[in-house]
Parts: sequence; structure tokens; C-alpha cells
Amino acid sequence: MAKDISSGNHNLINDKNLRFCIEKVLDDNQYHGYSSPKGMKELRLQISFLLEDLWKQEIDSSNMIITSGSQQSINLVIDAFLKESDSILIEQPTYFGAMKVFRSKKLNMIGISIHEDGIDLEELERKIIEEKPKVIYVVPTFNNPTGYTWSIENRNRFLELVNRYHLLVIEDDPYSMIHFSNQKYPSLYQLNHGKNIIYLGTFSKYISASINVGYILAEDSTISKLYGYKEAYDLCTSLFQQQVILTYLRNFNLISEIESKISDYKKLLERWKYKIKKDYGNDIQCTDPKGGLFFLVHFKENNFPFQDKQTYFIDEARDNYIRINICSNLEE
Repeated sequence: MAKDISSGNHNLINDKNLRFCIEKVLDDNQYHGYSSPKGMKELRLQISFLLEDLWKQEIDSSNMIITSGSQQSINLVIDAFLKESDSILIEQPTYFGAMKVFRSKKLNMIGISIHEDGIDLEELERKIIEEKPKVIYVVPTFNNPTGYTWSIENRNRFLELVNRYHLLVIEDDPYSMIHFSNQKYPSLYQLNHGKNIIYLGTFSKYISASINVGYILAEDSTISKLYGYKEAYDLCTSLFQQQVILTYLRNFNLISEIESKISDYKKLLERWKYKIKKDYGNDIQCTDPKGGLFFLVHFKENNFPFQDKQTYFIDEARDNYIRINICSNLEE
């Protein structure tokens, strides 16, 4: 049976810190009931402090809504801004979970090629003019599944196009703190001061996937529109999980904690790349990630001992591409 290496078995979770936070929330007994659909005010404020440390830019916590993870964030935005048969631009390849949402909403997905240094800008402008889409979904920092990262020049030129054609951008950013070099990659939200950008963040890759808390940062009018959809979805994100994340951010320096793990992540990446090249050599091509959790392997033949039940391309026939999660188990 083929081995699944697209999902991680662990994420270098700090069990000690997480256990401390869970026990503190239980001891304080403040997790019963509901919060506002926007999420706890204290948590939104704490997240704004985190982003200010990262971006060196003031963040208004009132322009934020707490969600039950990135998948809910994507659903909320699509329901609020698009309807069946509307066109959405997406990178190719891109995150399978987002594509599942777009397919379920019966959107017209239009692929834009990405390269090692970013999105294909000529193709992007051509498709904007031809298709007149309302929205583009991108993962500019450590793309899932390739690990490709847009250069700063690519980001700035992309934003010129976005602003010129008034295109709404969904910027999904789950991994940007897991970087393998000293190069800093500013978010599109940061570079464009929030204009035309809906920024999606999550703690699933930094703290624990089982504490399913994400957030959306956007202009005030966008957050106001999303509020009603969030209320209809689930009233509010679990208060217990919000309290755990709040306690974590108040008691531990998440930025320093992730930075301390970078060398471990890089070792995991090198071990995986060594293994796959040693075993398959000239039969494969691998992307070279600059950070994040994934890289993409293209097998020249279709007979390989791995399985990946997901698809990252609009053209689902490309089944000889395999995403490898560097945190998946190397052992057979």
C-alpha cells in the first residue's frame, strides 16, 4: 500500500507550554458561554500585538474577526463576496482545501502560473482583462504545496495590478514565521496597508492543529460584512479554544519560540530531500522551499510508492505530483 507523506505526523509542538495553557484555562473556569461573533476582544488585541511585532506596523484589532480556522475563513469570505459561477483567480498549484471550497461553491477557477520567485504577472494581467474576476486567492509566502515564495519585487508589481484593476485579494498566510533564510517577506496586507487585502492567519501550524483558531484581518467594511456570515455559521468560535490561544500569547513569546525551531525544521527538510533524491534520483524533480512545511515532487513516471489523496491543480489529471510534508514520518 502506498505511503501517505502529504500530512504531518507532528509539528514540533511545545507540549509543555500547551499543557500549561489548557490547565490554566480549566483552572480559571472562564470558558463557559459564548463570545461575540467577532471573537474575544482581548484575543483580537493580543493578535494585533503579535502582528505589530512582526510587521512593525500599527494594527487595529477592531478590523479583525476570529474564526474556527483557515478553512472557515475561506468559506466566510467566499460566501460574502462571490456567488455561483463567479470567476476566481488562483495560483497553480495551490492549497487543496481552498480548491475544495471553490468547487463546492461552483466558482469558475482560473489558474495563474507561479514560479520560484512569484506569480506570473503577465499571465495575471491578461487573465484579469479577459475574465474580469472579482477575487484572487494567493499564498505568497511559502506556497502550499511548492514552498515557493514571491520576491518583494513580485509582490510590489502584483499590488500595482491589484490596485489598478480593483481586484480583491485573499492572502492566506499560515506558515510565514517558518522561514529558512534571513530574508524577510512582508505580507501583501502590510505592503498595501490593508487596501484590497483580506488577510487570513491561523495558529494551527504554530501552536497546534487541534486548537482550531484562525483570524481574518481586513478593512472595516469587509469585517462588518463578514460578521453576519460568521454569526450564521456557528455564532462564535469556541470560547475554550480562544482562551487557550489568548493564554498562550500572553504567557509565551510565540515569535521567539518559532525561531528557536527553525533549525529543526530545516533538518527535517534536508532529511526528506536527501531521502527522496537518494531513492529516486533522476526520476524526480523537487521544488526548493524557502520556508513553510511543504515541497512538491514531480515523478516522471506514475509508479511511485507514495499516495496523496489531494489535488493541487485545476487539472486533476496531474496525479504524478506529490506534496511532501517535512513533518511526516520518514520511517516505512
